[in-house]
Amino acid sequence: MSTTEAILEKLSALPPKKQDEVLDYVITLVEATKPGSKPEPGSALRLFAQLELDGPADSSARFHEHLYGDNARNRS
Repeated sequence: MSTTEAILEKLSALPPKKQDEVLDYVITLVEATKPGSKPEPGSALRLFAQLELDGPADSSARFHEHLYGDNARNRS
């Protein structure tokens, strides 16, 4: 099975709303690979927001601790 066939198989199993999200992502990838293209400002943040990731409420304030452990600030 080719990569394209595998993608189509997985895509067809998704609900329509998720298929739309995948299409938006693919369009973004295609645009980003065009010669001379520059990322749209804030595009990474929009992508992260769309992913709806869960995490601690204090992630932005304590990201070093969450990434590297409780003693991360004491190491510097």
